[in-house]
Amino acid sequence: MKHCLMIVTFGLAALAATGPASAEGPALEKKNLTIAVGGSISQMNKVAYFVALNRKYFEQEGLTVDSNAFASGTAALQSLVGGSADVAEGAYEHTLRMQTKGVNITCLVPYGRYPGNVLVVRKSEADKIKTVADLKGKKIGVSAPGSSTHNFVAGLIERAGANWKDASYISIGTGPSAVAAMKTGGELDALVNLDPAINALVAEGDASILVDSRTEQGTKDAFGGSYLADCLMVKNDFLKANPNTSQAITNAIVHAMQWLKTASIDDIIKSLPPSYYKNDEKLYRMSLERNLSAFQWDGLVTPEAANNVLASIAVLDPALKQAKIDFSLTYDNRLIETALKKYHSPLSQ
Repeated sequence: MKHCLMIVTFGLAALAATGPASAEGPALEKKNLTIAVGGSISQMNKVAYFVALNRKYFEQEGLTVDSNAFASGTAALQSLVGGSADVAEGAYEHTLRMQTKGVNITCLVPYGRYPGNVLVVRKSEADKIKTVADLKGKKIGVSAPGSSTHNFVAGLIERAGANWKDASYISIGTGPSAVAAMKTGGELDALVNLDPAINALVAEGDASILVDSRTEQGTKDAFGGSYLADCLMVKNDFLKANPNTSQAITNAIVHAMQWLKTASIDDIIKSLPPSYYKNDEKLYRMSLERNLSAFQWDGLVTPEAANNVLASIAVLDPALKQAKIDFSLTYDNRLIETALKKYHSPLSQ
């Protein structure tokens, strides 16, 4: 699905209703951006991004955004690396992995502090799979090979004292395709995905939750501490060539995160196109309630969180354990700190 946002001229009344806008600021090096989005528009790990998109916060910063959805974060990353996208929306972990391949990517602003991944077991297998270690020899659905969902379950299996390679992994995508994979046929014993797919499966009695990283405690249980999930990322060359544009991108997301600190579920629903939730608004509301706290923070990166991500993805890629990662190239809190000076919390609704 593609969402094209065109710059419009706001009157004073519109500015007052939507919050601070970019008044006189540094000239943007690049005003038209293509953003590759990793996954379904209804996924909960993208709430802050889609709030910024649909509340026109990018426009307020002087940007015109062409937002394109891909089947997975891996596919969106490929679009960024290949040059067909200026920005990618996806997991912070990609910045670490790509650095070892000679491609330096910077997370401009992380907006998810909890991964939101949930490991569920097919209801008919719940009496046999009671712990993560019981996944040995089982078929597990993940969004794509090497994706954040794949990393999540592989890390859980390793920390449970088993070998992640002893399970089979099947690519099922996200959203509706993930729900369908569990509902149609019995080839999957378990799967890892995000809301609203998880809520749909649990609510309809198709699956039982085994591990849940939608909350602070669940994230600590899964990773041993704080974490970094989705963000907007660019190549380092783009950041160097477009510092003002990069700041404007960061401003838009920080604006959304500050607004989300006090926004109600109704506020959020009203800010999104019906296509995001029309299939099942009740389910979408439930998913928002269970995931909203992941976005209610300032977005500043800590070394602990960055290191926890590295430890997690090193399970699938052991070479990363010896890799010399320059974390300073993967994030820059100065962009976020500057944005926070412009958008203070709480913002008016």
